[in-house]
Amino acid sequence: MSWSDSHIQLHQLADRICEGTLTQADCDQLQQLIAQQPQLAEQLVRHLEVHTLLYWDLGQTVPSLFDEETSDRSAQELALEHDLELEASRSREAFQILLDDLLTEAGLSDPEIYTTLPTPVEKPDRRRIFAILTTSCLFLVGLFAFLFNQQGTAPPKPENEQVQVDAKSDRPNKQDPHQTDPVVDPVLVSEDENPPELPPFEWGSPHHSPAVADNNPETKDPSKIKPAAPGRAILNDVELVDEINRLLKEGWKDWEVSPSPQAEDHEWIRRVYLDLAGRIPHESEVSAYLADDRADKDQRLIDSLLGSSDFALNWSTRWTHHLVGRVPPEHVDQVALQKFLIDGLHSTAQWDQMVKELIAAQGRPHENGAVNFLMAHLNNQAVPATAYVARTLMGFQIQCAQCHNHPFYAMNQQQFWEFNSFFKQAVITRTRTQDDQDKAETDYELRDREFTGPTYYESRQGTMHVAYSRFNGQEINDEGEESRRQKLGELLVEGDEPLVAQAFVNRVWAHLFGYGFTAPVDDLGPHNPPSHPELFATLTRSFVASGYDITRLYRWIALSDAYHLSSSTHDGNQSDTPETGQLPAFSRMYPKQLSPEELYNSLVVLNEGKLSSGRQWPAYVAERDDWVSQFIVSHENDENDEENHFDGSVTQALVLMNNEFIQQTVSPESNPQFSHLLTDTGSDQDKFERICLAVLSREPTAREAVFFRSITGKLREADTDREREQILSTRLSDVYWAYLNSSEFIVNH
Repeated sequence: MSWSDSHIQLHQLADRICEGTLTQADCDQLQQLIAQQPQLAEQLVRHLEVHTLLYWDLGQTVPSLFDEETSDRSAQELALEHDLELEASRSREAFQILLDDLLTEAGLSDPEIYTTLPTPVEKPDRRRIFAILTTSCLFLVGLFAFLFNQQGTAPPKPENEQVQVDAKSDRPNKQDPHQTDPVVDPVLVSEDENPPELPPFEWGSPHHSPAVADNNPETKDPSKIKPAAPGRAILNDVELVDEINRLLKEGWKDWEVSPSPQAEDHEWIRRVYLDLAGRIPHESEVSAYLADDRADKDQRLIDSLLGSSDFALNWSTRWTHHLVGRVPPEHVDQVALQKFLIDGLHSTAQWDQMVKELIAAQGRPHENGAVNFLMAHLNNQAVPATAYVARTLMGFQIQCAQCHNHPFYAMNQQQFWEFNSFFKQAVITRTRTQDDQDKAETDYELRDREFTGPTYYESRQGTMHVAYSRFNGQEINDEGEESRRQKLGELLVEGDEPLVAQAFVNRVWAHLFGYGFTAPVDDLGPHNPPSHPELFATLTRSFVASGYDITRLYRWIALSDAYHLSSSTHDGNQSDTPETGQLPAFSRMYPKQLSPEELYNSLVVLNEGKLSSGRQWPAYVAERDDWVSQFIVSHENDENDEENHFDGSVTQALVLMNNEFIQQTVSPESNPQFSHLLTDTGSDQDKFERICLAVLSREPTAREAVFFRSITGKLREADTDREREQILSTRLSDVYWAYLNSSEFIVNH
């Protein structure tokens, strides 16, 4: 196992220590790691030191346990403070003793390793943090004790081992015949060997795992780790789809899973319409596809959908939400941003060009839709904009580096503020104007001001530092002669495998499969290796080589064998469960719940036959967003966070059962599609089957057919045709409502 792999694994286990979720298997794994690479013990101590610092900082923010006026403090309060001080001191002593034992067992005799642990500083307000400090120390002591009490026998040592002991050490030599106590041998490090370092961080480097590991959570067998190839660009569509299939099959073999069978036609057509068009297929579209016996009908359908206005609306809606959320600040023009995305898709469909415009755009939100992205996140210091650009467009979460160096890989505070410096020219200006009716309005504009020089930031030690605009090793002119944002946009898309391309490929894969190559999808990096690194790299390089062609990327993935698999499981892939936190093998299609927009679009199709019938798309989007707003709650913070209650909650269930739009859909008086179905020629059974086909894109099951016949038995007792039509209408409406409220309808299989 490489140092990078071991380092990642160590920090994952250390996180579980701090979260209190460490298991016996984790303990054994951690012991094995440190036994094999004793230098990892130092990294473990450093990791826990970071968390101790966080507890210390938290303590300083907690209100004082005592009144600041010492003159009025009782003897009981003074005694309590003394006890807390004494307990904190004892806790720290115990903590250091325990760390000393740990380092001794690992063979690290250098006492300097742990002398940097935070020491309580005598301050006038130290009473505020004694309780928190005591709790944190006891917490860490308890966890260390739990972990290393599991220690079994030491691993066997190599034969003919030569041991050298520091002359200054008071430990007896291993070969001393009078020595009775066991001695742990120190680690031998050659004079020219450097201490291990954190995994390197470089903006321009592809963040791929160097290996594909066993996905079985019970074994995690290191012997099954297989080196991963770097990936290659493939421009022939057929060859690339074949390569996707080959690499996924290799993954199934490595993880000892077998794929689910191919999806039935009715399951696949519903899936591809929801994923690409953002809606269920119309009854007529399902019938046409099922009747098509051409071998390339899937490819024809995919190409047709990718060239449709429905795909443009669906894709632009998703990315509008990624960029500014569903409820952006009031000065952000969501429709203008979506128009920018739709126009870009229709003109060139090149993602790199859109990214450069999103980064460098200037102007008013209604006139230049691209400016709305930064308008939603820009403030005086541009900190939210810095973090949001990195997370959304580059798939990298760097917000923690604003205040401190990253504990898992070598990204430091300096790099965050160097990236932030690219946005220091950007400002949002506000101008008060009068409209035609003499009403006051505020006019916003995003522009670049005359700004020269570096950015200054303060470290946690209170030291001021300087940061110049630098990205991927390239520093730009800071004299204001060029637009920093324009230069950044150009730098972001340089190379064969830039982060912008990786992030987009990962999001598209997650869109179609429900899970990306990493979880979460916007957190790439050496600490979070992808499930299929060679496939990820191949898709990324091919995407860049294609000119960042958005529709072509979707086409490659949608034509793959994995995208055609059923969502059902069998004995051979029961372990493929990414919903439990495991890496996805993509041996089946993972069910995806419909978004509120997809539900609304589908209801429109059931009522009108197609989207935005007789309306321009901005008017349609306004109506849809108004309906969706009942599920969305905005936190109105710098990150534009929001909650989506369309997630299987009671709110969702009540809407599906009682919402006015749902009631309209199941009523022939208000739904022209339903009314037309009732008046068409055909048997009662035919009409029932058409409702099932319209809602679920399939024919009724035998059990459903029997149930329908049982509830329509009274039709034979009707005295008149009108009475019979009323009974049939009521029964079909009930069936319609039941299908709409089924889990099958609300889930994309």
